Amino acid sequence: MPQWTRVELGDRAFEALVRLVHEHCGITLSTVKKTMLETRLRRRLHANGLDNFDDYVALLRSPTERAKELQNFVDTVVTNETSFFRERAHFDHLDAAELDRLLANAGTRQLRAWSAACSSGQEVYTLAMVLDAASDGATKWDWQILATDISVKVLTAAREAIYRAEDVASVPPALRDRYVLRARDPQSEAVRMAPELRSRVQFGQLNLMHSEYHVKTKMDLIFLRNVLIYFEPKTQEAVVAKLCRHLRPGGLLFLGHSDTTRSGSLPLRLIRGNIYQRLED
Repeated sequence: MPQWTRVELGDRAFEALVRLVHEHCGITLSTVKKTMLETRLRRRLHANGLDNFDDYVALLRSPTERAKELQNFVDTVVTNETSFFRERAHFDHLDAAELDRLLANAGTRQLRAWSAACSSGQEVYTLAMVLDAASDGATKWDWQILATDISVKVLTAAREAIYRAEDVASVPPALRDRYVLRARDPQSEAVRMAPELRSRVQFGQLNLMHSEYHVKTKMDLIFLRNVLIYFEPKTQEAVVAKLCRHLRPGGLLFLGHSDTTRSGSLPLRLIRGNIYQRLED
């Protein structure tokens, strides 16, 4: 099929794709997202040599073909919006006193954090800079970050930790000078996060829709920001409940400014600005 041919996404195929997105990602797409979905998936039609979206739906439903294409489908439809020091107040909350409290609460000099929808890594490395600076290069206490996402594509980018110079403009100058490496080519706008940060981040794929999260370590900090907004209320509560199982009592859960968790059955209390503290069971 010539690449310049415009393929229309019909209502039937759109409804089928919306169901597939919800089934595998937990995300609910309204009709206003039809054009977005059509635009993003048109390249997958080309990649699979298909003439229309009905054939693409059939491919995703095929027991023999779906395994090959499902991850590409997920990588294409999931929105990944992030930036360094996004919602700055969350990182400002992690001052020396609060970090000391978390370490005392854990009864160890090891602080463990989890970015549960890490996207292309800006949130992860923002947190890494804050923790490494506060721990004086992990000499005062140890820190590690687990970074997970449903998308293999963004996980690859996060592992590489290569960004544009304009992306790190929001990083405070002292941290930028310490942790952001410039390319050797003076004409290049590429920057990379310092190896002492990258070495303390472990990446892995995780689908928040799974019934269990196979995370072995109890966390002191969990970030899941601006993700719940895409889920239905029951799914929101289920996801947060599963995260709480991996959050140490006294630890902190950070949600995005657009996210809410209304259930009184969750072992959480709101501290400030969508920062929640895990209560005892």
